[in-house]
Amino acid sequence: MVSIVKKTIYHEAEKIWSGIKTKPEYGEKDSIGKVIFESLQRDPEGIGQISHTTGKELTNKEILLLSIRVAQHLEDLNIKQGEIVGICAANTDYLACLVFGCLFRGLVISTLDTSFDKGTNADGIKHIYSITKPKLMFCDGVIYNKIKDAFEECNLQSTVIYTINDYLEEVPKLSDFLKETQRENDFKCVELADGFNQLAAILCSSGTTGLPKGVCITHCGILNQIYGLTPTKGRFLCFSTLYWISGVIGLLIATARNITRIICAQPYTPECFIDIVKKYKVTISLGPPSQMGLLLSTSKLQQNDLDSLEFIYIGGSAVPISLVDKLRTFTKKAIIYVVYGQTENCANVSGGIACENFNCGQLVPNVEIKIINENSHNLGPGEVGEICTRSSWHWPGYYGNPEATADTYDSEKWIHSGDLGYFNDKGELFIVDRIKDILKYNNFHFYPTEIETVILELNDIVEVCVFGVADLIYTHLPAAAIVKSKGSNITGIQIYQHVYQRMVDFKNLRGGVYFLNELPKTATGKVLRSKVAELCKNIKNELLNN
Repeated sequence: MVSIVKKTIYHEAEKIWSGIKTKPEYGEKDSIGKVIFESLQRDPEGIGQISHTTGKELTNKEILLLSIRVAQHLEDLNIKQGEIVGICAANTDYLACLVFGCLFRGLVISTLDTSFDKGTNADGIKHIYSITKPKLMFCDGVIYNKIKDAFEECNLQSTVIYTINDYLEEVPKLSDFLKETQRENDFKCVELADGFNQLAAILCSSGTTGLPKGVCITHCGILNQIYGLTPTKGRFLCFSTLYWISGVIGLLIATARNITRIICAQPYTPECFIDIVKKYKVTISLGPPSQMGLLLSTSKLQQNDLDSLEFIYIGGSAVPISLVDKLRTFTKKAIIYVVYGQTENCANVSGGIACENFNCGQLVPNVEIKIINENSHNLGPGEVGEICTRSSWHWPGYYGNPEATADTYDSEKWIHSGDLGYFNDKGELFIVDRIKDILKYNNFHFYPTEIETVILELNDIVEVCVFGVADLIYTHLPAAAIVKSKGSNITGIQIYQHVYQRMVDFKNLRGGVYFLNELPKTATGKVLRSKVAELCKNIKNELLNN
């Protein structure tokens, strides 16, 4: 996959940057399902997927047949176009067939990651599915009981839950959808009733208010991403599940371009990445900077391990050039490509070959960006402000949340990203920082207030401020500064264990627990989070030096 990125055009009078304008290569009734269907037909004997976990290979012909069966069984259940199907699963053998079958029928997938299975994160399951209200639910067997409990709490008892693997006795399963129908040869993808602006997926936002919003993704948005790439044969590796926009777009683009996908049901580890790249001669990889940082930190990485890689796509957070330079010493021919975007934009809006700190390259086709100050005035080259994006396709907003949509999507169809950035005189976009306090650990977003709320459940806590300790590999390590009640003997270990028991893994306090006499505040009583982080850093340095 190679992005078609031309020179960004700057419209000086309006102070707006734009990518090139291209004509759609698809019709107004075309769906991503139809594109996938035709791609699988185009190269029937090609290997579409190889599972590193099970060793199973599927040809495009086999994937197409199984996907058709899924679509036909869904039709038999009277699941109608535009209705929602929930999916919470790892990257296993038949997950792609489930997704394609849904898209062939014009259904909408609503996805979560299997890590949403612990402590308060179960509230995330209940929260998102109480909004999207799926007609059917598919999940891995290991998370079935958590899904079932969440559905009962939000009055979705009528939604049938199917397990994708690790089948449980008397629980419906995905394998029932893979059985012969005797009418596979008669199948045709549905024509979208509302055209390509119809929903294809509802993915989770980063959760800046503590719980995620449902980001609407249209067929048109996905199709624009696919046709913004040149065809490239090869073998593609991305560890992201369908929770991430990178997981969804990676699955669809690779299949549409007849690129073999290498999948793994286990979460990313650098050792597993190396094994897969070497064993399957991977040519294209996609992942966040944290994964590359972990890769470079392992002693297992040897000089020739990454020789097969031709393109390494990095995105999801700021990419330090020092990381890129280290990575280049282990690659003979790979082009390291930095991409920038948001789920709301259906993945990337800019990209380019990594060349300097936080440079995110030129704009992709059919995208505009303006940089605004706090008064919403457009800024020119070299001026830092909020990045706002506008695409040629319609964004429906956040599912079932018009208030949040209005806060993000203005009357002129600009999406306000919450990111600070600027353009240089060459039309290259640079990312500076986040406006809000959202932080990220190992590519999972976390919001300090959510962790603070859990810590304050402890009786001995007077005040708490959660912040992020900068880390090259994990981006931010969650840490907490505590003001405890007078005479309290509560320890940092007790606080850490409380969070560990109550919250999902990526919100654990890996950055440490610090005790302060008071939290620094503004004159209006607001806690100065950056000052807290600085104080705690000094405490840590003093301890290390003594």
